[in-house]
Amino acid sequence: MKVVGHKRGRVALVCAAALAVLATYVSVASGAPGNATQKRDSSTITFLVPEYSTKTVPYWKDTIAAFEKANPGLHVTLQSMGWQQAHDSTAQMIAANQLPDLVNTATIWLPEWVQANAILPVTTDIVPAAVQSRFVPALFQKSALYKGKNYGLPIAAAARGMFYNKTLFKKAGISKPPATWNELLSDAVKIKKKTGAFGYAFDGKGVQAFRYFGFFLWNNRGQFFTSKGKAAFNSPEGVQALSFLIKLTKTGAVPNPSGVAAEDIEPLFLAGRVGMWIDGNYFATQIASKGQGLQYGVSPVPVSRTGVPSVTWGVSDTLVIGKNANIPVVNKFISFIYQPSYRTTFDVNEGFLPLLAAQQSLPEFSDPATAAFIKLLPQSRFDPLNPNYSKMQTLVTTAMQKALTGKATPKAALDQAAAAFNKLAGK
Repeated sequence: MKVVGHKRGRVALVCAAALAVLATYVSVASGAPGNATQKRDSSTITFLVPEYSTKTVPYWKDTIAAFEKANPGLHVTLQSMGWQQAHDSTAQMIAANQLPDLVNTATIWLPEWVQANAILPVTTDIVPAAVQSRFVPALFQKSALYKGKNYGLPIAAAARGMFYNKTLFKKAGISKPPATWNELLSDAVKIKKKTGAFGYAFDGKGVQAFRYFGFFLWNNRGQFFTSKGKAAFNSPEGVQALSFLIKLTKTGAVPNPSGVAAEDIEPLFLAGRVGMWIDGNYFATQIASKGQGLQYGVSPVPVSRTGVPSVTWGVSDTLVIGKNANIPVVNKFISFIYQPSYRTTFDVNEGFLPLLAAQQSLPEFSDPATAAFIKLLPQSRFDPLNPNYSKMQTLVTTAMQKALTGKATPKAALDQAAAAFNKLAGK
């Protein structure tokens, strides 16, 4: 872990499976804030950040320097690490009672940190109501909500939408992106028949595969879990969602989903060989640099039928507050860093969506793709904060593979996955 002295001060959010990689723990510098057994410096806090890119640490150095200049006598010690280390290193810091005052963490890990009694819920004495009101409501109210309490502030956000190739649409005689599953199927077939390109593509084998089932589950009014934490993805809505994906696959208008992952599909879309593909706002950056003039649009994920509200998948990382945090300094630092000017620099650097309502109309976020994703944010649903979420992901992907390859019916595959999940989760 890198520790930066407090005197001076692509883009993709964290994926649960990818960040479960074990990493060697690097010790926190002795005397780190959050260690209740050591005497604290009342003027200093420690802030742990993962490195999204090479711009992350320089940004925080500059922002901390500005904070310290504006608040003489207060100091922030910056610590950084790679995302692959983040989960296990944070867990070991918690075990040693040495969690920093503030930690930029993956939202999906919040249940672990809450169960370990390591972090504080967000209250107005820590984050003033005036600061809380700055956020885009969908992000602040939904992304870090666990068991009825908000356990952090959004610090990085992305959303997913359906990218579509306007050139292929024109060649296929399609005037607008599909709004329903039937339209999606029809348009995919038209594109394949009239252009030779795949009409649609989805990941059926990679670490993101469960999401590509989830888009259809959610847009059919389904859920991954019940309110009691049991599996709900094998509901009639879930069976219908997986059945539709199989029906779509059988048309031949999609590349074999049981053999492709997101990293295989993105280059196909960039090359103009796929008509429609669901991805995050950060994919627009790849199109700009590698798409060779590709003309595209972004639309909501299609719903099962007219009248079902469209849901997109929002993804966030969260700023959490350690249970032993130096609250007076934390309060001032949070108020400082969540000013539009500082947030905008960070979001533009890393390719994230704006977190604050005041940012949404800024010119930095005015390009059509970003504007489309900002419009989708209120429709966002976030990763379920379930302690057994990673187990569910693996089981759902296995069920998808069985159903897509004809080894089981959609219902049988999902029922098997649900039974296995409930057994593992003790439900």
